[in-house]
Amino acid sequence: MEQRESCKARSPPIPGAFVPNLSDLAREYEARHFPPTQRLDLHSEGPDTARVRALRWIQTWAHEAPGTALLLVVERGVRPGARGGPIRRSVEKLLDSLVGGLIESWQPFGAGSLAVRIALHPRLVPIGGSAEDPGEGRTPETAGAAYVDAEEDIPEELLPLARHVAELRRSREGLAVSLLPVVLRRVWIEAQADAMLARTPWEAALRSLLREEQRQAYGSE
Repeated sequence: MEQRESCKARSPPIPGAFVPNLSDLAREYEARHFPPTQRLDLHSEGPDTARVRALRWIQTWAHEAPGTALLLVVERGVRPGARGGPIRRSVEKLLDSLVGGLIESWQPFGAGSLAVRIALHPRLVPIGGSAEDPGEGRTPETAGAAYVDAEEDIPEELLPLARHVAELRRSREGLAVSLLPVVLRRVWIEAQADAMLARTPWEAALRSLLREEQRQAYGSE
């Protein structure tokens, strides 16, 4: 009898019994600290695309909600302490360049994520350039002030091109015509971010966005 109970004590777990998954626990931990709107998943992107998307997202938050804490998911299924992959390294390099400008600080959060704190008074700092504020983003003097309409913010000679891009995107995303100003501002922010990354003029960045919208709209035709 004692021998049977001893064997029973050493029996393996019942098949199908619930065993917590570490990755699931990590995601629950993220969810408790960061709402869905404050998390950006980049782990399936390429290094360059992840860098561009992260910059656009951070710049948008800097315009809309200075001081916000964000989470960038750059890896999934990695073990703690494992060497970061190319996506993580690319995004970390971007974040280093934005400290003191758009962001206050950043640090690892869990095994595959990066926690970012948007600066209370963001300044747009050209990557690899000087810390001079070219007039975009929030400054101590403009923090809390009303936003300038996108059409007033965009140089007059670039406005027709920006409107064209915004209208194509609005149509592609099925948004109401009344939301065109919102889409236009988003397009302008993206164009500035792309220009800063590629060190190209704003017009070149807008034309690149136009080609992408045309490709998505007419590529299958």
